[in-house]
Amino acid sequence: MNNNNPRRKGFAVILTTLSLVFLVPMVGLAIDVSILYMIRAKMASAVDAAVLAGAQALARGGDSATQAANAQDAARRFFNANFPAGYWGTTNISFPTPTVDDSTANYRTVTATASATAPLYFLRVFGPDTSVVSVSSQAGRRDALVMLVLDRSSSMNNPFQGTTACAVMKLDAAQFLSNFAPNRDMVGLVVFGSSVFTYAPSTTFTTPDANGNTVLSLINQINCQGNTNTAGGMQAAYSELQAVNSTSRVNVIVLLTDGRPNGFTGDYTNLRTNPGSCDAANKPLIGVAAQWANGPVSSGTTAGLMPPLATTVNGADGSAIPAAAGCQMAGDMTKMRNDLVKMPAVDIYGNSTTGPYSQYDTYSPYNGQSDTLNLTIPAQIEIASVNALDNDATTIRSDTKLKPAIYTIALEGNSPSDPPDTLLLRKLANDPSMENDADPVAQLFFQQQKGQTTGYFADAPDPSELAAAFNSVATQIVVRLSR
Repeated sequence: MNNNNPRRKGFAVILTTLSLVFLVPMVGLAIDVSILYMIRAKMASAVDAAVLAGAQALARGGDSATQAANAQDAARRFFNANFPAGYWGTTNISFPTPTVDDSTANYRTVTATASATAPLYFLRVFGPDTSVVSVSSQAGRRDALVMLVLDRSSSMNNPFQGTTACAVMKLDAAQFLSNFAPNRDMVGLVVFGSSVFTYAPSTTFTTPDANGNTVLSLINQINCQGNTNTAGGMQAAYSELQAVNSTSRVNVIVLLTDGRPNGFTGDYTNLRTNPGSCDAANKPLIGVAAQWANGPVSSGTTAGLMPPLATTVNGADGSAIPAAAGCQMAGDMTKMRNDLVKMPAVDIYGNSTTGPYSQYDTYSPYNGQSDTLNLTIPAQIEIASVNALDNDATTIRSDTKLKPAIYTIALEGNSPSDPPDTLLLRKLANDPSMENDADPVAQLFFQQQKGQTTGYFADAPDPSELAAAFNSVATQIVVRLSR
């Protein structure tokens, strides 16, 4: 067979020529479309960053007009920083002033549109030399009701880089406040050691009240001391959310702690060993029992009963309650075990102290102690305190009307003998990351709490990371991309 037929060669040339007529435009189309896609992706990222920054900036300024102007300025700066002039040959870059819409109660949006002229390198042979790329995006910011719950226990006084964790916490908590807008958001404060101090939330949280106090000034006055009555702090915050009773705001509790709960508020009126001599007047005996043994150990000092509520943010935290007159603990709180039979099965708010969190003690550092409610065993007080906190958080997350979200921050590296239980804090927050966690117990918690409000857990490996943890929480609370 002759393969050198000149007719066949001629046909191949013709076929190749005809193919090029279609192949060249297709290759050109692929290249130009790829470039346009990269330009649009870069622009979309820049516009998203712009509206998110704008929504966050709505917290800055004392009135709505100033806040809107700050939002527009922040959006413009973020767009310019993220979409450089001349990117892939673009020209005529346009970013009109973003729109701030506050027509919906307790909700504002920042909307932005950007466009640019992109060059066409191959397709210009068949038509125009350029193509216009445009992107729009919107971020929403819902007004928030935030209760900031700060641990002021004595371990917060541990030294850190020439200062203390307590001092770092005060600085970073103060900065956290700047994420919320006066006259729009509501912010309140709970500070807890053994006793709990509460400052009611308001939209005027930056304006001095009749006593000259603001949330910021109270944070600056914190004196870290006492134990860790975390359940009392959480319940105080939830009570404030219930008092405001807002369904149009994001209801949020932000809890920062550097250790595990080691005290709770209980009613011991009917649990006295000798009612005749321990408060002969038979007054209600309600107070905080705590362990002073520095860790979940089986032996050591326990103490109480201490006042559950504080009237100042910096007062003494650790004296016996007045109702203990006649009891041995009135003169020496470490003799509480001589006055009381055991701990109550529920705390003063009705939260069980016997479970269920301690059922997972393989994953919690409680030395395998069972729930005996024995006041002489420090670990038992810690177990009861943890259970009360866990059950209180379950009640909070299950509120279908207010839908409170719990955000937790673990300050690690500050209290090595009694560090925060990060699994517990993730459970309190109902952090979605538990769903795919390597720990099967975390996965179990996720399944158990599926129908409850989700929050967010932030970890600060040491006090130097606390500001970053606060910032991540603030971003999660109010700003959402809605494009």
